[in-house]
Amino acid sequence: MAYKLGAALVCLWTRFQEAMKDDQGMATIETVLVISILIALALMFKDVIVDFVDGILDSIAGQGSVFDPASIAP
Repeated sequence: MAYKLGAALVCLWTRFQEAMKDDQGMATIETVLVISILIALALMFKDVIVDFVDGILDSIAGQGSVFDPASIAP
């Protein structure tokens, strides 16, 4: 009986070591971690990001009156 228990433990330990060496699925975990960090940063700096985008859009909208298509038409 002790021999069977010892053999089972050795088999279990061997399978555990093989599972730890197997890196299949690591790319998925890394991708999920990177995306979650980016989402957390975006939520932390939401106000700064919104103000930055609003400033860019306001400057683009303000430059619309400067462009005169008649000035480049022949």
